[in-house]
Amino acid sequence: MDALSMLFDGFVAVLQPENLLYLVGGVLIGVILGAIPGLSATMAIALVIPLTYYLTPTQSLIMLLAAYNAGTFGGSMSAILIGTPGTVSAAATVTDGYALAKQGKARKAIKGALFSSCFGCLFSSIILVIIAQPIAKVALKFGPAEYAVLMLFSLTIIASAAGKSLTKGLLGGCIGLFFGCVGMDASYTIPRLTFGSLKLSSGIDLVVMLIGALALSEVLKQVETVALGQTSAQLPEPSCKDDTRFLKSDFKLCLPHWLRSSALGCAIGALPGLGPSLACYIGYDVGHKTAKHPEQFGKGALEGVAAAEAANNAVCGANMIPLLSLGVPGDTGAALLISAFLVQGLTPGPLIFTESPETVYNVYAGLILCNIVLLGITLLIYRAFTKICSMETTIIFPCVLAFCVIGVYALNSNLDDVWIMLFFGVIGYILSKFKFPMATLLIGFILSPLFEKNFRRALILNSGDWSIFFSSPLCWLFWAATILSVFFIVRGKRKDKNLQDGL
Repeated sequence: MDALSMLFDGFVAVLQPENLLYLVGGVLIGVILGAIPGLSATMAIALVIPLTYYLTPTQSLIMLLAAYNAGTFGGSMSAILIGTPGTVSAAATVTDGYALAKQGKARKAIKGALFSSCFGCLFSSIILVIIAQPIAKVALKFGPAEYAVLMLFSLTIIASAAGKSLTKGLLGGCIGLFFGCVGMDASYTIPRLTFGSLKLSSGIDLVVMLIGALALSEVLKQVETVALGQTSAQLPEPSCKDDTRFLKSDFKLCLPHWLRSSALGCAIGALPGLGPSLACYIGYDVGHKTAKHPEQFGKGALEGVAAAEAANNAVCGANMIPLLSLGVPGDTGAALLISAFLVQGLTPGPLIFTESPETVYNVYAGLILCNIVLLGITLLIYRAFTKICSMETTIIFPCVLAFCVIGVYALNSNLDDVWIMLFFGVIGYILSKFKFPMATLLIGFILSPLFEKNFRRALILNSGDWSIFFSSPLCWLFWAATILSVFFIVRGKRKDKNLQDGL
């Protein structure tokens, strides 16, 4: 009862006009920066932190968390409207979100993404309030071996995302794994595949690669259509009112995916180092496997948008579990939040619950309330975004190209990043022409450094003995999940082949 009364006091504190103003400001900053390709939710936090030096701890933290949550959602706006994810965490949303937009259902897709994002963050916020410490204790048991086997399980997503051609999907995943190896060797500090470039010694930035492979490749495809005289409006108008509405039937369709993806996002967010970019793909993959009509995924399935967005936003609240309970950041955004705590004289970790319990519960309340604010603000402004993106491709895509260049350059103020983006734009264009699924390239790139780092660290700790990968119940659990995943993938591919042979 004491915890409930403190949470109630937290809501009262956050709803004070001055505090609420900072919450609304954080949401607006997050949505706008998240929607611009290259300017991520992490950058929203980085830009807001200097503004919070002279604020109270409550004002500072709720503004930052609102920017983080809204920025994670904001990436889905551009993913749906222009086929370019504003943030890495919205990469899986592009497939079905953009397909829906090209069918005249952009408003429905945005509403689906919005409701999914709010549900996912609200779900994880409630989990954070109830079982923060027990989940953090489980997360603490994860060592390099457990992470390595978990990454191996995650690599099976490549086969699921491969589409009709498993060969092309696996090849795309291998290309992603290859580019993920570029940079300094983590164990021996030896440069790999850098070709003497000092810039490449630090590896390829995920955001730069993402913008190039998805956004710039789409721009190049649109240039091709213009050259062939096939110019048209970027997005068609809705054919009926239902194309703009999120119906009761849509709610029933998406609810199981919301629950499932939110739970997955919570589990991933509670594990340091994974983050929303992995959660969105795992959520999408599980949603695809459990959907009643999986054949619609990739062609404009609202379920695909719901599964990805609920998962990536559930990470936002769950990231606070290891941060508050252990003082360990879940991802880059959470790492920046630690600096915000320290600026306010607070040290994240077990002692914060006894030293500053009021601030902790104010943070809980702010995280919950920011979903309501995000819902209201987005419903007010999303029509303006859709109108802009309904212009002709000859107008909208030069603007997209400009945003891509500015956003990528703003990451590190380095022109080399722009050239790397252009390189991946050409790679993405070529792969798309040969119908390679881009999702497999991105999954391989995201998982490559995580898998390699934990795999090698586990072997070093166990003097090269491979038995460490079978040394704990968690390892065995992930091995079983990997085997089951491969089994269902092979069975699904065989069913598809038999169906095609029958036709």
